[in-house]
Amino acid sequence: MDYTKQIQEIASKLFAEDKIDIFIGFRKNSFDDNQVPTLISDPKDISKLVFTSKSVFNLANYLKNEHTRNKRLGLVVKGCDSRSLNLLLTENQIKREKLYIIGICCEGVVDQTGEKMQNCLECVVPDPVVYDELIGNPSGKKDYKVNVDITGLSGKSLVERREFFEGIFENCIRCNACRQSCPLCYCAKCCLDQETSTLYSGSNTTSSAFHALMTWSLHLAGRCVDCRNCEKACPSHLPLHLLHKQNESVIFENFQKHLAGVIPDDRGAFYKFDLKDPDDFIM
Repeated sequence: MDYTKQIQEIASKLFAEDKIDIFIGFRKNSFDDNQVPTLISDPKDISKLVFTSKSVFNLANYLKNEHTRNKRLGLVVKGCDSRSLNLLLTENQIKREKLYIIGICCEGVVDQTGEKMQNCLECVVPDPVVYDELIGNPSGKKDYKVNVDITGLSGKSLVERREFFEGIFENCIRCNACRQSCPLCYCAKCCLDQETSTLYSGSNTTSSAFHALMTWSLHLAGRCVDCRNCEKACPSHLPLHLLHKQNESVIFENFQKHLAGVIPDDRGAFYKFDLKDPDDFIM
């Protein structure tokens, strides 16, 4: 998957026609073949733009930053990225008329070893759900399957699950990189940082990490699109998808097969109600 030439041509055209102020895409690192997000405001830098199977990050995260607000933006999105973009539009965090969206029919991105990422192997919506211009050949929506790691956890007892997650949480250093990298965490100040709140705890302990990560994941329940920006940003390499995929599987089963960001103007699972919805999972 290499759409570098097409991306450069589109970006050049957008600047030439004065349709954008900033183009949000990818460029290569200066020291290896991996890529990092880049914001281009000068057309002379368009040649730095690339897009391949190593374009792993969800660029919608940059739409919540102050230096892109109220700007006319060009943006590259894969399937999962476009789902988070759909939610940002639905939640009135960005204006559609300010965006020119280049959708990529994604064939899956790879990690540093060249292996296709797990979320790509399980991807339900590889094609963009919102775009102005489409690149690639659509492959269509896939059937939803419960994440293999969640399936493995389902066989454990509650005591075993607690021990498993405590082993994960004890390695959290409370850096908040997961939260900062998530496109859907856009509060000016997180409830976990409110010093006057009962939720606040700045201590770097297993219990405070457990509290912080669980609260964070519940705020994303029914909204996470499995882009895994959080895992890519985590310096401790925590398997944070376990929290989100557990929530996703419960919501899919109990809230009318809801998947976040797939349908335009769909406000999410917790805005839906049906008398036939089961409630036996509620504690």
